[in-house]
Amino acid sequence: MNFSERLNYYIAEVGCSAKQLADASTLSAAAISRYRSGERAPDPDGGNLRLLSEGIALLSNGRFTADGVQEDLAVCISGIAVDYDTFLGNLKALTSALSIGNNELARALSFDPSYISRIMAGQRRPADMQSFVQGVSGYVASRQQTGESIRVLTELICDDWQSMETDEQRARAVATWLRTNFEPVTDPLSGFLLKLDAFDLNDFIRSIHFDEMTAPTVPLQLPTTRTVTGLRNMMQAEIDYLRATVLSRSSADVIMFSDMPMRDMAADPEFPKQWMFGMAMLLKKGLHLHIVHDTARPLHEMLLGLESYIPMYMTGQISPYYFPVPQSSAFCTLLKVSGTVALAGEAVAGHQAEGRYTLTKSRDEVRYYRKRAERMLEQARPLMRIITAERRGELAAFEAREAEMAHEGGTWRVIAGTLPLVAIPPEVLERVLERAGVSAAIGEAVSKRADERTRLVARMAGQGSVTIEVPDLTEEEFAEHPLPLSLADLFSDVQVRYTYDDYRAHLQSLQQFCARFERCTLVPDRRAPFRNIQIRVCSGSHAVISKSNDPAIHFIIEHPSLVKALEAFVPPMREG
Repeated sequence: MNFSERLNYYIAEVGCSAKQLADASTLSAAAISRYRSGERAPDPDGGNLRLLSEGIALLSNGRFTADGVQEDLAVCISGIAVDYDTFLGNLKALTSALSIGNNELARALSFDPSYISRIMAGQRRPADMQSFVQGVSGYVASRQQTGESIRVLTELICDDWQSMETDEQRARAVATWLRTNFEPVTDPLSGFLLKLDAFDLNDFIRSIHFDEMTAPTVPLQLPTTRTVTGLRNMMQAEIDYLRATVLSRSSADVIMFSDMPMRDMAADPEFPKQWMFGMAMLLKKGLHLHIVHDTARPLHEMLLGLESYIPMYMTGQISPYYFPVPQSSAFCTLLKVSGTVALAGEAVAGHQAEGRYTLTKSRDEVRYYRKRAERMLEQARPLMRIITAERRGELAAFEAREAEMAHEGGTWRVIAGTLPLVAIPPEVLERVLERAGVSAAIGEAVSKRADERTRLVARMAGQGSVTIEVPDLTEEEFAEHPLPLSLADLFSDVQVRYTYDDYRAHLQSLQQFCARFERCTLVPDRRAPFRNIQIRVCSGSHAVISKSNDPAIHFIIEHPSLVKALEAFVPPMREG
């Protein structure tokens, strides 16, 4: 039943005239007439619907309550049985879990991408909610039929997803879930990015007393080669491997791979602490770690695993990799090699307790496993390149490649924790830098960088399309969390902050800049979920996550699933 039909039902049940309802609700007779005819409908969250509901409740002499009528009519207007914020949360969770980006959804529904971006940002609502829900549901039902998407939809929508025989049945199930699901759905990518945004390496070092850590001094009495079975013995072999590597005189890089399920080991109260301490000691010793991650698993599990590595990634001493070709699912293996010790093992998947694990210090055996590990790295690809100030040349080389890509077009998306340097008025930049008291050299570098980024975005918008999502703060919000200049690319440890007036002046200039290009969309975001990171995504190619607070660090990601997830990512509302 649509809104006008439901309103006329209430009028008939109450037994009143349109004029009586107008008087009781304080709305005009013309408004009531338009509502009854279906010519117009009030905003489901607006004041007119509340007045209308109170009028019906008053005339019903206690038969209906204002809250009940309002909720009932709101459902008829919007086509959803949950409040709009809950519906939007469901929509974001669905598109994020399936890695459906705004551009992809816009193409599927024949909408402009900026329209979808504004819906996802909570800046506007679909003009026809029922058609919008049907469009989204139909697209999901007909296109999302891969193994991973089926697993996601079974987990998210309903247990019997795979038993549905037609797209119509599947679309109906998706639409019902979008309109009625009251349960909040967590997005693992949000958790990963928010943790990265909030992480402070200096605070972490202090919290674990990293500077006070000392290597064990008690000699580690190990046989030259030891082979063990059983989970507990395997865990002890892991700890012994780390200790032996720390105590050795070798400074050779460490290569590590394991696709052994961690849940059994994580259940032990002591093993995770000992393992983390051992990893921290490897980093304190100054070793560089090449870690091949197991990415042949659901995205949310992979992200949860990566989240635990954030503290170690931030040191810049880790190079993460993945295998582009899925490994055998029948067996689990591990191979960890340093300069003087190796740990290797294998088991049938699901039966790690029956596997065999060899820890060896034999030179010949270590040499053999080292060569094997190096060959393994040759088969792997970088999961992400982690660039610190010491490797800034790599960032410059990558950005040169991005500039070449911009000439070829493409679809670009920027999610910024502060305003990018693009289109900052020279007089604003001069005031901000002068107020911060930065040196002439830093000021010149910032000005040059602002010109470079402005030209690059102009090229992106001229040859392809760009969406830039920036924080849109009130003066009170800004006073609580003043925004800094975006200086991560310069690896500067100087904090240069806007005043509110300069921030608004830059934002206005950025709006005017984007308006010059048909395919450059600026999305002012009231949620402002991030403070210290900026995300830049080139659709189908790569993503860059830049963290600005000391120390500045950049994560260049080319793993297809992660790139697609970041392309589709809908930032959460920041709380507090």
